[in-house]
Amino acid sequence: MKYDVAVIGAGASGMMAAIQAAKNGKKTVVFEVLARPGKKILVTGNGKCNLTNYKVDDSCYHTDSGDVKDIMRVIGRFDARAVTDFFREEGMLVRDRDGYVYPYSEQAASVLDCLRQCLVRYGVELICGCEIASVKKSGNEFIVSGMIRDVEAENRRADAKKDGSKKKAKDKASANDVAAMRKFSCISDELIVATGSAAGGVCNQGMARKGVEAAEPNCELGYNIARGFGHHIVKLLPALVSLVCSEGFFKEISGVRAKGSVRLIIDGECAASDRGELQLTDNGISGIPVFQVSRYAVAALDSGKKRVQAELDFMLEYGEKELSEYIDKLKSDMKRIHGGSSYDNEAALTETLTGLVNRKLMGLFIRLSGGRTAELVKLLKHFTVEVVDFKGTQSAQVCSGGVRLDEIDIANMESKLCHGLYFCGEVLDVDGCCGGYNLQWAWSSGYAAGQS
Repeated sequence: MKYDVAVIGAGASGMMAAIQAAKNGKKTVVFEVLARPGKKILVTGNGKCNLTNYKVDDSCYHTDSGDVKDIMRVIGRFDARAVTDFFREEGMLVRDRDGYVYPYSEQAASVLDCLRQCLVRYGVELICGCEIASVKKSGNEFIVSGMIRDVEAENRRADAKKDGSKKKAKDKASANDVAAMRKFSCISDELIVATGSAAGGVCNQGMARKGVEAAEPNCELGYNIARGFGHHIVKLLPALVSLVCSEGFFKEISGVRAKGSVRLIIDGECAASDRGELQLTDNGISGIPVFQVSRYAVAALDSGKKRVQAELDFMLEYGEKELSEYIDKLKSDMKRIHGGSSYDNEAALTETLTGLVNRKLMGLFIRLSGGRTAELVKLLKHFTVEVVDFKGTQSAQVCSGGVRLDEIDIANMESKLCHGLYFCGEVLDVDGCCGGYNLQWAWSSGYAAGQS
């Protein structure tokens, strides 16, 4: 098989790269390890797919091996407006929610369906179930070889399992074991690596909690290809991830969601902050505001030398003095109604003050404060917990780290070390904030690679 362009990885960036290459008249093939393309797209934005954001600046992206301005140059070539125009032209309408852009259907499947239709429309060959064993360069050509699984057999196996017959599934699978795998080898003039990152648990079952050293071979394929051509990999760590705290009371308040803010404090200094819906888990804190600051927490914890704290404010609209006076008034009123100080117990106070924050959270705060107004206000406005760990790569939305950005020609995403080799998407050392920015990077970098 001979192609002008071979793309490894059928995620957002890989499909965009392949579509752009094919639109430019190049014979293009996409190899995907999974049975179907774009699986990670389906889980983005809680299944609604926040595919881009009209509000973007330098603060939305991070890299440890390049210049954020270079990232913005790539974004500028195929920005949010261009992305929405692309999808409209290809048959999918979008809706704008204060800059956050979603498919009009609010179904991530609409985005994937549109991309798959584009692959067919522009003549891109898609080969799923492809396990790549080696990538070499001979002269000016790349040779990609490996094994192709019979994904139809896998789908039949999955269907049989759904029917509740494991033996039936096993029999069907074993009957196809020999025929299910076949060798392949292809030659291409250009190679685009769009294998994604270690995040999300879609393509990386068995990934180590920190880094990729213990990852399964397919998970690390893109990084291994990069290393094989002389590239260096910035250490991979979870980003946009939940944080684990040391306090033992989190099981009491697990499941609580509340509007508020988080300040990340590293060695006594505020490193980052954000606001929105906070989520409390059985061992720590989560939610988009926590994700937004987590990159800094993970880096600090990974160093093993820094103290990390999170300060939560559950009463953003109220100052401490105003809140103190209001609580004292409520306590005074209820004592008068019910008679005396006997009403000043935990259960009674929880009932009285439950209108301030979630009842479970208020119960904890009253217990910790002993019902004293000053301490209670401090907890409501400055609830400080010790961050001691973070969830692993499978729980992260994206990872920091990847192929060094300063080893890539930003003009076209081509390797500076190997002519004809391109990288795009999450395999690179680029990570964005929540809000469609990581998908925007996928579209923009894929576009740049495919247009080259």
